[in-house]
Amino acid sequence: MTQLLAGERGLSVDSQGFEKAMESQRDLSRAAQVKEVVVAATEGSAAVDQRATPFTGYTLSPTGASHTTLLEVIKAEKDAYLVFNESPFYAEMGGQVGDRGQALIGGTRLAISDTVKDKAGRHLHKTTHAALGLAPGSPVEVQVDLTHRRAIQRHHTATHLLHWALRKVLGTHVRQAGSYNGTERLRFDFAHFEAITPAQLREIEALVNERVLENAPVTSTEVEFDKKPEGTLAFFGEKYGRLVRVVDIGGYSRELCGGTHVPSTGEIGFVKVVHEGAISAGTRRIEAVAGEAAHRQALHAFMLVDFVGHRIGSSAAQIEERLEALLMEKADVEKKLRGFEQKAAAGLAQDLAAKAVERAGLKIVSQAVTVESPEALRALGSQILSKIGDGVVVLGASFGDKATIVAFASPAAIKAGYQAGKVVSTLSATLGGKGGGKPDFAMGGGHEVSRLAEALGSV
Repeated sequence: MTQLLAGERGLSVDSQGFEKAMESQRDLSRAAQVKEVVVAATEGSAAVDQRATPFTGYTLSPTGASHTTLLEVIKAEKDAYLVFNESPFYAEMGGQVGDRGQALIGGTRLAISDTVKDKAGRHLHKTTHAALGLAPGSPVEVQVDLTHRRAIQRHHTATHLLHWALRKVLGTHVRQAGSYNGTERLRFDFAHFEAITPAQLREIEALVNERVLENAPVTSTEVEFDKKPEGTLAFFGEKYGRLVRVVDIGGYSRELCGGTHVPSTGEIGFVKVVHEGAISAGTRRIEAVAGEAAHRQALHAFMLVDFVGHRIGSSAAQIEERLEALLMEKADVEKKLRGFEQKAAAGLAQDLAAKAVERAGLKIVSQAVTVESPEALRALGSQILSKIGDGVVVLGASFGDKATIVAFASPAAIKAGYQAGKVVSTLSATLGGKGGGKPDFAMGGGHEVSRLAEALGSV
């Protein structure tokens, strides 16, 4: 964002200097931060299986249940992690969050709150210390939380559709630069050189939802990397082995992806873009909701429209027309109100100018007033000075828990030693605050509102 804003203003960013300073900060952070480290195996333990956990969760049973074997229980400071012989739980990777669910081991039922991977590629199933003491080799009945998984899958497949639509509308230069796929939203970062127009965004959203309504099949096949179908896109930052998984949506979206997806696009339900903007120079971010999250978003919007329509006495179809009329009425009323306020302020300025005290050939006005804002206080002071001619005007008013003071001094008053900046500095100190400014105008104040009359009386 800094690079983007600087570029728009013709400035440059010292990226190398930033990275050097950032690395120094990382070193300090590493030294100060206490991290929970999951130890994958005890040193010299040949009994612990260090192979990557086979993932069996691309296809789940109707209940999400299956059977596996407990290999190890890893103790961490606050949690414990279960390692299974094989696992249907997707471990967080490639922007897709990990699965959750439960495991039944020897009569002990454990909640699995998250699934991550260690460096060996083993799936670590996060649970509580209640797992400590369970015997490796025990049979395990596991069950993936299908509601959680399906919500994630809807957002993940929707991300692929957004990628396809972005390339179709903006151009084939669009490339993924990061993503997040969770239960409540998706985030997709991509390379693009300019802001997306509202019309383009509407077209992108419409294309995505057209494909959702088509209920196109979502298929996946495992092929050798060098033999992947022509036009297959690879994800940013992903490391690919000899065999890769190709996810194909209706023949128009084809990407390498190890994540899980819905069987057909219709299951996504609906996709709604909720935000789009720049995150750095040349990189933009789009956020959207799908499935139940999109339904809740739409329901909230409909309820809001109904509420507004009820409040302004119009049907949903007439809200836009009625709202425009109300805004015009509001602008007209505000214009009239400003006219009344200006007349009232002119009258108050005249009254206060008439009460000016003459001192050494100068007229002095020092008065507490009631106005709606500090800006109005300043405008009133300027009007009074224009009416008294040579002299000093000091006004004070309270706004909430703060008292504000303004001071004006004519050239003759400045020459005679009355400087607005010095006056305000002195009075602000009486109010427990600070203030100052130029010889002809200054503004300040403090939080000791009860001393405002005392301060103004000292002028």
